[in-house]
Amino acid sequence: MSDSLRHFNEKRTERYQKDSGEEDFLLAMNRLLQAQEQASYRDVEIEHPLIFIFGPPRSGTTLISQLIAHCCDTGFINNLMARFWLAPLHGIKLSRSVFGDQRHTAFQSDYARTTDLSDIHEYGYFWRHWLRKETLEDVTQSAEREENIDWESLKKTLANMQLAFGRPLVFKNIFGSYHLRKMREMLGKVLYVYIERDPLDTAVSILDARRKYYGDERTWWSYTPVEYERLKNRDPWYQIAGQVFYLQRYYREQLRRHGQGVTLQVSYPEMCANPAGVLAELQGISEKAHGAPLPLIQSPPASFPLRVYHDRETDKARFRDLFDQLAQENP
Repeated sequence: MSDSLRHFNEKRTERYQKDSGEEDFLLAMNRLLQAQEQASYRDVEIEHPLIFIFGPPRSGTTLISQLIAHCCDTGFINNLMARFWLAPLHGIKLSRSVFGDQRHTAFQSDYARTTDLSDIHEYGYFWRHWLRKETLEDVTQSAEREENIDWESLKKTLANMQLAFGRPLVFKNIFGSYHLRKMREMLGKVLYVYIERDPLDTAVSILDARRKYYGDERTWWSYTPVEYERLKNRDPWYQIAGQVFYLQRYYREQLRRHGQGVTLQVSYPEMCANPAGVLAELQGISEKAHGAPLPLIQSPPASFPLRVYHDRETDKARFRDLFDQLAQENP
């Protein structure tokens, strides 16, 4: 099986498959604009926090991204801007000419995809480009290949994006989670928002995603732990349990080493029950770490519906056994 990240698009069901003609058009447009835009970049410093959100798949990363983008005085990449991943300032300017400062979210998504053009986008092509993540091997060997990333150019790009917004920026940045130490070292004013969900609910949701995306639970879905080579030839249920187990373990360890003082760790139930409290905690961390208060410009919802798979106890029991097995194999 090819380990190219683009390869997996070809296996998606019709509902989730991307249009190859549209993809080629957007790539050609971006390449035409890229050199022109980069020549216009100014030598500026990062003046405001960069908020990076990550967590295992199906853990609430999109929802908490929407919450922060909707409520806090931050800039974010919307669905229109995201078309300009190699020329982000063009996307920002075009979006402003269309929407002004409008920000809107229905706090809904379909496997991380939002529909409204002014809603937040995870900007995966941007991060895939800059962090050089084109294959699963690029992910599993992130540490070894970290020196191949052009960190100075990424920093300059982000600084100019932030200058265009004039405020902190919030990103759902899964690829960046493999480089927490280096991002903090190079970018300085970072805030990490890490969210987890009950691993059994996470695993069931990933299983459903495989079936919906590919019509086949055997095909890998979403991002990979660095232990992917241990999992790729195992049965789908073990793969999914391993995906959740290893990612949670990896994220916790990286944050313990490199996230002290700049990290908000939150559970999915906590966010659903008390969005305002989560935002207040993030504001406090930002103020203490960087002297940046992250003021609210819109009130958060009182709560979000909490999705728990009460009707999937048989599936949960099977995953519970696999998590126990993984814990024994990885003491």
